[in-house]
Amino acid sequence: MTLKTWFILVPCVVIGVVVTVANLTPVQFSLDPFSDAYPALAVTVPLYVVILAAFFAGLLAGGLGAWLGQSGIRRDRRAARRELKRLHASSAEAAAADKERAPGTALAPAEPTPASVARA
Repeated sequence: MTLKTWFILVPCVVIGVVVTVANLTPVQFSLDPFSDAYPALAVTVPLYVVILAAFFAGLLAGGLGAWLGQSGIRRDRRAARRELKRLHASSAEAAAADKERAPGTALAPAEPTPASVARA
């Protein structure tokens, strides 16, 4: 791991441990907004579990949003990669065709003529 990773990872772990130790008190986590006394969906857990679950849910939602937001970029990169492969293939075909051409064509130099030798 690099030094930058340690400067980020160690403080995050320390903060996580401090939050965990400071919030060991059990709380009632309820998903029933209509009944305070007898909620239908409730569980008693330490407060740090609720905090960490909310953190990881936000992390997951943010990562999913970023991944979905970059779908256009990934699509464009795949199209560019396909185009590059097609161009490489056509370039290889053109190079093979050039090797088969006879001397004196547009891409291969012609034999020197006597007039050009006399000028030299």
